[in-house]
Amino acid sequence: MPPAEHEKRRLVEWLQAELARATGRRYRIDLDALDLESLRELQRLLRDLDHEKQAAVNRARVTAWRR
Repeated sequence: MPPAEHEKRRLVEWLQAELARATGRRYRIDLDALDLESLRELQRLLRDLDHEKQAAVNRARVTAWRR
């Protein structure tokens, strides 16, 4: 398997696992239809969303006493 194909396969597997972890569901999205650049952007989106979620949790913890 060429290095680019191997990287794409690993990225698809990571994305499938991350989507399942984040939502608790498995989606039948054909990630293999996307090119490597699009898969990387999807990975970046999921990481950004997770970061935003953690930031919201931290803000809620800090400001909980203000209610």
